[in-house]
Amino acid sequence: MNVHRNRIAVACASVLIAPALAALPAVADSGNGAKPAPHLKKTTCEPVMVEPAAYCRSSKRNVTQVTYIDKGDRIKILDKYNNDRWTKAVVHVKGHSVKKLSSKGKKHRVVEGHYPEERSIRVKVCTSWTKKAKCSGWSRYFAT
Repeated sequence: MNVHRNRIAVACASVLIAPALAALPAVADSGNGAKPAPHLKKTTCEPVMVEPAAYCRSSKRNVTQVTYIDKGDRIKILDKYNNDRWTKAVVHVKGHSVKKLSSKGKKHRVVEGHYPEERSIRVKVCTSWTKKAKCSGWSRYFAT
């Protein structure tokens, strides 16, 4: 009779404890005592299709962007991407050249372009100059 009571007690305990254990988050042990990396938001990089512009963003404040401004042939580079690296902006003038520009550590930088008239222009942006940088695709061509 004692054996029967022990089996019932073990069965009841497992029914009560199993759901509580299942609700706990899984923790992977790396074997070296290091804590798992915090969850980071994914960076989205896209061209803007209504103007010659492109951006990368992982939050409302963590953003980098390049925009071509027709008035004055200027390239505006916004670097608010929190990675301690300079933003890379790439400008392509159809049938002419490709220019790579940098934010040079500034949050806002405007570069005079002096691009040829009657040409089309497109842009893209990268979060940095490294090989692991996230980059947008090219914006569509816009006439200058």
